[in-house]
Amino acid sequence: MVEASSVPPAAELDLATALRETKLRHARVVAGERSLSRPLRWVHMVDHPDIIAWVQPGQLLLTTGYHWPDEPAAERALIEALAEKGLAGVALAVPRFLSAFPATSREVAEALDFPLLEIPWDVPFSQITEEVHAWLIARQGQLIARAERIHRDLTRSALTAGSLRDIAVALSDLLGRAVLFTGLEGEWLGGSSERDAWPLPTPAAQQAAEAVPGSQACSLDDPAHDGQRWLACPVRIQEARAALLWIDESGARVSELERRAAEQAALISALHLSHQRALQTQESRLGYAFVDSLLEGRFEATPAALERATLQGWEPQAAYQVCAILLNEPVPLSPEGLSRRERWERRLSRYLQGIEQPPLISVSLNQLLFLLRSEVSPAALWRRLGDGESAMAVSRLVRGAAETAKGADDVARLTAALRPGELRDFESMLFSRVLEGDDDARRLFLARITEALDPGERGTSQRLTLTALADHGFHLAQTARALDIHISTLRYRLERLREALGMDLDDTEVRLQLQVAMRLWALKDD
Repeated sequence: MVEASSVPPAAELDLATALRETKLRHARVVAGERSLSRPLRWVHMVDHPDIIAWVQPGQLLLTTGYHWPDEPAAERALIEALAEKGLAGVALAVPRFLSAFPATSREVAEALDFPLLEIPWDVPFSQITEEVHAWLIARQGQLIARAERIHRDLTRSALTAGSLRDIAVALSDLLGRAVLFTGLEGEWLGGSSERDAWPLPTPAAQQAAEAVPGSQACSLDDPAHDGQRWLACPVRIQEARAALLWIDESGARVSELERRAAEQAALISALHLSHQRALQTQESRLGYAFVDSLLEGRFEATPAALERATLQGWEPQAAYQVCAILLNEPVPLSPEGLSRRERWERRLSRYLQGIEQPPLISVSLNQLLFLLRSEVSPAALWRRLGDGESAMAVSRLVRGAAETAKGADDVARLTAALRPGELRDFESMLFSRVLEGDDDARRLFLARITEALDPGERGTSQRLTLTALADHGFHLAQTARALDIHISTLRYRLERLREALGMDLDDTEVRLQLQVAMRLWALKDD
């Protein structure tokens, strides 16, 4: 957290400070003591009956009391008018024309929390005005110098920052406050301290900040964290929100200068994010082109192409599943749809990088296609990223470029039947479509088995063995007699079939699928 000693002095003067640091220290507060924190912007002397027309908000009115009303009703009206005008307070020189503020004036001012001060007559008004105005001018100079430093240092951070954290650190050093950035879903994007140094804004605070229109900063209480208050400032790119900048103002409210600094930092952050997105888009396009070549069967395994594939993180011998996330968005995508697709891509990329997997992603229309290593659970990914509206399809396991293209065909067939919120894999949906009489599914279902069998005579033997097993309900003794082979030979063939098909032949669901496949095969040959 930020050290209290690094917090710069307040840029505004209030009555409490003036009572300590100027000739007003000789004054006595006789009413409105609870409101001494009112900003003091100027000192003005008026000594004629028409006071209201000559004063402005934030001024401290100095008066000798020569024309102060002497009737209670007039006193009340004057105090109420001065309070409504927004004055910082009234200071009366005593005793000369008045020995003190009348009781009615004090009572009305106390009820309105309006400060009344009594100054000894021998303290010249000129000394008071000179000291207060000098203080204000000095503070204004400090304010200008600080504004220039903020502008200079934030501008420098725009050129040197490598991340949002760098911008947060620069702004925190300038303001003496904790600073952090969150994404549109409340995720941590960077801060002036480590992530666990303070509680993140709650979802309620996030929603409240997003509900504020425009690009200006707003102060928000976070009810979930007692005493926590934030200044939230949206980071916009082409009028669309990209992030939120948060400044801790639990200890003290931000000044107008600090608010402007936050808005300037938000603008610089938007420029930084735009640059990062441009780089990411360029890198993504290169990645898209590579992944698209795999999915479309256009990848040529030349030495140069394999080297580029390795740099992208793809391994030809590794097992993958081709996955497709189907967004619940009409095509062509609206600007809002494009923004949601972009957020989906960022979330997916962060998730894959978080589990140390290369983001082999391609984006097209309302779909995100990507390759997932076999050891990564699609169900776990979907539990983390699923939003209840989008759907996800998962192919069979594939290896190499040729099989990857077949995996892309798997998910292309599956996405046509997906409903919002579903996760469906190749195995579960394919057999269901076979039973429903889908001719394309039948061809794909049979091709999956025939392509797994060996070519030539061995493949013929494997097919005959499968047919006999299906006909006899996978009863080994009966199947061995039907094939006129020893049961040990049959067991050997079973092991080879398990390896070729990649299936557990002891599983009842697998046996049912193979029985259906053999019947369909027989019908196809007739």
